Amino acid sequence: MVRRLFLACAAVSLVAQAPAISFDKTHVALGRITPDRKVAAKYRVTNTGNAYLSISQVRPSCGCTATVLGKWSMAPGESTDLEAVFDPKGIRGGVRKSIEVVCNDPKTPTVHLTLEAEVVQEIMPSVESVYFHQAPKSGQAHSTVRYASGNGEAVQLIDAKAPGAPFLTFTPRTEGKDVVLEVAFDGKKVPAGRMRGVEQATVRFTNARVGQLPLNIQWELKPAIQASPVELVFQDAPGKELRQKLVLKQMDDHAFRVTGSRSSLSGLKVEGMGPRAANHELSVVVPATLKAGRYSELLSLTTDDPDQPELTVRVAVLLK
Repeated sequence: MVRRLFLACAAVSLVAQAPAISFDKTHVALGRITPDRKVAAKYRVTNTGNAYLSISQVRPSCGCTATVLGKWSMAPGESTDLEAVFDPKGIRGGVRKSIEVVCNDPKTPTVHLTLEAEVVQEIMPSVESVYFHQAPKSGQAHSTVRYASGNGEAVQLIDAKAPGAPFLTFTPRTEGKDVVLEVAFDGKKVPAGRMRGVEQATVRFTNARVGQLPLNIQWELKPAIQASPVELVFQDAPGKELRQKLVLKQMDDHAFRVTGSRSSLSGLKVEGMGPRAANHELSVVVPATLKAGRYSELLSLTTDDPDQPELTVRVAVLLK
């Protein structure tokens, strides 16, 4: 009986000897910060158990957060600091990061710490790219970008330029402490033969830290000549010559001439290329010599229309 009582007391004693991890806080709010400097969050960790506490791992959720731990092993009652350094470079807006702490506490082997911040730039653009899709060749298209103040000071814009793109103009206006930049695209000033492109504009400010910001501008003109259908689909047995009608229409009713064709499909022909007209009705011919199979090809047509010297039509052929 005495032996059993002794063993029971010993077992209770062994169970009681255990470390316990405790933090003064598990979340830190860093508030509004700028992306040009790193900030630190500190967590006080204490061993509130009665055996040595060993921390084996400290794992941040991403590479933008680095951690420094004062001690990896602590006696009962001992404390140390865990410092998390957050690098906000390249980040904008609200952000939340986590840190996983792994230890030998039998009740709490893993603790998740968090930090959050709002990364604000001194000048914050509403967008970094502007898109002009199906822009008119004979008119203008407009878009706006807001450069908002992130530090409470007025944004002062010097100028905005896109070298080599005379069809782009920039007009700023002040709204409170922000600047709204209107970007105008003039299709009439686009060089002949160009249907799409990507331009790099530079927006300059008097702010010493920001200096300038890039603005990407992608554009595509509305086709001057429209093809109907936009894709030709042929489906039949092999050994036959197949034909389909293709209509080309000049959207401004200007007369033009189809000057030639080329295709990635060997033997494909285009018939009916005649004199100048605002509308053309062509025949696209798939040769009888084409073997059985599935083909996905492109047909390119050249014209003397200065607004659209070339257009492309997809051709799908299924012979079986």
